[in-house]
Amino acid sequence: MEQLIMRRKKGEAVPPDWGALVCRAFNGSDTDINAWLDIVAEGLTGGRQDSAFFRECMFSHGELEYDKFFIIECEGMPAATFAVICDHKKREGYVHMVACKPEFRGRGIGTKMALHAAAVLDGSGMETAYLTTDDFRVQAIRTYLRAGFVPDTSDPGHRLRWEKILDALEVTK
Repeated sequence: MEQLIMRRKKGEAVPPDWGALVCRAFNGSDTDINAWLDIVAEGLTGGRQDSAFFRECMFSHGELEYDKFFIIECEGMPAATFAVICDHKKREGYVHMVACKPEFRGRGIGTKMALHAAAVLDGSGMETAYLTTDDFRVQAIRTYLRAGFVPDTSDPGHRLRWEKILDALEVTK
């Protein structure tokens, strides 16, 4: 099924307080590539992939700036990841590959990632941004809504899917 789209206009997002968590820039090392592959294996890719998948996935949406690509650590363990890809000519950003290992879910990491992504977008001069998601990622959608992303209902088929999701989330349309 085709992924749903959420969009955001530039605002004044403030990076979250990460508390005991560490949000650090991806460094391009084999260690970070393997950490990323482990994180996205559960929930985004349907299993552990290889470094060729990493390159295909992360370098196919425009220039990947490592200062906008993050690994979140919890007690020294890689727990989550996300990337913000900026098209500086269009002034449009894309939030890519947002994932958190199952054992770290339910701790507010997703909310912090979405807020941090919004702050990076705003700080990078992006006027608009988008992300893609799936119908079943209801908790992630709730998080994206909190960070200022709204459903793109321009496609009639998507509109019906969004209505079901928003009803499930008890969000006023």
